Parts: sequence; structure tokens; C-alpha cells
Amino acid sequence: MSPVYFIVLILIMLIVLFTGIPVAFGLGAVSVITALMIWGSPGLMMVANSAYSTFTTDNYLAIPMFLMMASLLQKSGMADDLYEMMYKWMGSLKGGLAMGTIIICAIFGAMSGGSGPATISMGLIALPSMLSRGYNKHLAVGSVAAGGILGIIIPPSIPMIILSGFSTGLSVGKLFTAGILPGILCATIYIIYIAIVCRIKPELGPPVPADDRATWQEKFRLLWALVAPLLLIVLVLGSIYSGAATPTEAAGIGAMGTLVITILKRKLTARVLSDALSRTLSLTAMILWILIGAGTFNTIYNYMGAATIMGDIADSLPGGRYSVLLIIMLINFLLGMLMDDYAIITLTAPLYLPIIAMLGFDPLWFAMLFMLNLQMAYLTPPFGFNLFYLKSIVPADVKLTDIYRGIVPFVLLQILALILVILFPQIATFLPGRM
Repeated sequence: MSPVYFIVLILIMLIVLFTGIPVAFGLGAVSVITALMIWGSPGLMMVANSAYSTFTTDNYLAIPMFLMMASLLQKSGMADDLYEMMYKWMGSLKGGLAMGTIIICAIFGAMSGGSGPATISMGLIALPSMLSRGYNKHLAVGSVAAGGILGIIIPPSIPMIILSGFSTGLSVGKLFTAGILPGILCATIYIIYIAIVCRIKPELGPPVPADDRATWQEKFRLLWALVAPLLLIVLVLGSIYSGAATPTEAAGIGAMGTLVITILKRKLTARVLSDALSRTLSLTAMILWILIGAGTFNTIYNYMGAATIMGDIADSLPGGRYSVLLIIMLINFLLGMLMDDYAIITLTAPLYLPIIAMLGFDPLWFAMLFMLNLQMAYLTPPFGFNLFYLKSIVPADVKLTDIYRGIVPFVLLQILALILVILFPQIATFLPGRM
């Protein structure tokens, strides 16, 4: 089919999305109309088959389990316990509360599969604590927002589960394993940055007063706060890496484990359970509709020969295969300012992955670059999810402009992490190679 039809389809899709129509319904409408115009009634059958295959993809069964786990984590009290522990252990350091916030967000990311629980929990617990102790509000807000996005790449990651559904040969287990070292890298870079700037300018993150510091006995007693989170991490990730459970089964184990811990902490009420179930249902429905809309759209442009057209375009670009990689990363960065992560994955992954394979890049390595870029989508205005999460819970004196200023250095640090993984692919490929 002529490339003109493909280009027209892409332009129509972009126009529809910019009108503000929900992504799922916009893509679905364009897909149905295009299928009818080109293939007639058989085109509708093709759309229906695509939607049905989305509902019957086994990997997606893990999504509601991880969403349920994340919803319960926010109410379980684990965030409060972890912050109290980090406050006593790291509060005496310059910038210690901000660095501790990053660590807690990394732990939450390893339990929840996304950015919301960590961002909201630390926004409600750590942010007021830092501001009341004289922390610079840009550093405080930035550390919470940046820490929250670690859940995108630190397994178990819901975006990775979705990405695996659009690839061949990239299992969820491999993606999870590949995300460990890049996730640790991001957290480490954030912590080093906070330590350096607070060393140079102690007023940005002053240590807690001497009379508020804990004794060693108190510090060791508070280490009990790590037991429940580490147990959940071992149950979920350990069962996957050992081969004892599939990612879907591990998600069920994690959801049940979180429910049991919430009960043991006496935080489970009928209202908490109802809210968790309702939130899980609504988010799962939202994600599935996006997957259905994008899946049908992908089916249409694949039948139009999109892979061949995009491959020819990539092959004709000057500068070799790394110029193509750079353009892909730039496009995703710009899309991250305008779309949510699920839409970006479902729209671009089917286009990018065949090109990456054709250019001879390691698909697993590229998947981690994709995830690192996706993290920036949560931080970059105007539509960064973490910015909205924070704006809904920050004190009245913290303006949206303060949040924007706070995330700037962390976006630059995220770009640094992306460059490091490009230069040293082993960061992403080392652990999967030893599974």
C-alpha cells in the first residue's frame, strides 16, 4: 500500500489526539473508520479480532493484581514506618531526609509497579517533614517527584508488562531483571546529586537538630520497618527470578501478601478495601481501553505496511543507526510532555521495535532506554503525571511553578542516566544474561 495512506493515517491520529478526545476512543474511532474505508466489512472483523486478542493476552492479567497491591500499599502504613526509620537513620546528614525519600521511593517502586503510591505517600509524609525543617522547597518537591518515577523502571513495573505485549522475545521476567541495575543507577545518581548540592549549600537541606536525633538503640529497633517491604519484594521478585512463579502468579502473591500485611497492621477497613477495589477496577478499565484502542490502530497500520515504510525511512537517514536511536529518544521525550505512558507505549512500541531489530540493536537494551525515557514523561510539563499527583497534595504555599523548578535538575539527571545506559549497555543486559 502507498506510503501516502500511512502518512495520512498518522496525521489524522495526531489531529484527533490533540482535540482532547480520550486516547482510547480517538484511536478506536480512527481505526474503525479507516478499516471500513479500505477493507469494508472484513476490516471490522479485523478490528474485533484485535480487541479480543487484547483481552486474552495472559501477561495483562498481572496488571489488576499489581494495581490492587499499589492501592493497598498507600493505606497499609508501611510508608509511615519506613519514613520514621529513614528520618532517624539519615536525618543527621545534610540533605539526609531528601536522600532517605529517594530510598523509600525505590523500595515502594519494588513493591507497587508504578509511580503513584510512592509519590503520593511521600508527598503526604516526607514533603511536610522536610519543609517544616527548613528544606528548600524546590529540592524537597523535586526529590519526591523524582523518587516516585523510580517505580517505572524498578520491577515489578506495569509499563514493562504492557511493553512485553507488543514485543516478541522480550518476556516480562527478562524485562524485570533488566530494570534492576538502571533503577539502582537512577536512585544513586539522585542521592549523589542531593549530597553534593547540600554539601555545597547546607541551607538547602539542613540536618535535623541534635536533640531530635535517635540513639543507636532506637535506630536498630526501627529496622523492623524493613521486614514487611523486603518480604513483599522477595515474594514477588524472588518467585519470578527463581522460576517458582510466572509474573502473573507473582502479582497474585504480592496482592495477597499486601492484603495480609494491611490486616496485620490493623489498617484494613471496609472503606479501605472498597476504595482499593474501586480504584483497581477503574484503572484496569482505563488501561485496557487504551490497549484496545492502540491495538486496533496498530493492526491497521501494520496491514498498511508500516514496518516496511518506517524501516525504509530509518535506513535513509544520515548518521547511521545511532542517529535513528537519537530521533526515537527525542520523539518519545516530546510525546512524554503530551501523553500518558500507556498511550506512548501502545502507539510507538509497535513502530520502534521492528526498526530496532532491523538496525541490529539489542531489543532488551532498547526496552530499558524506552523505560528511562518514559520516566521523564512523568516529570516533564505540561502533562507529567507526577506533577499532577504532587499539585493535588502539596501545601498551599507550594505553587505549580515551584514544582516545575524543582524537577529541572532531576530531569537532567534522568538524561544523564539515559546516556550512561546508551554508552554502557551492560547496565541493562548484565543481569538478564545471568538468569
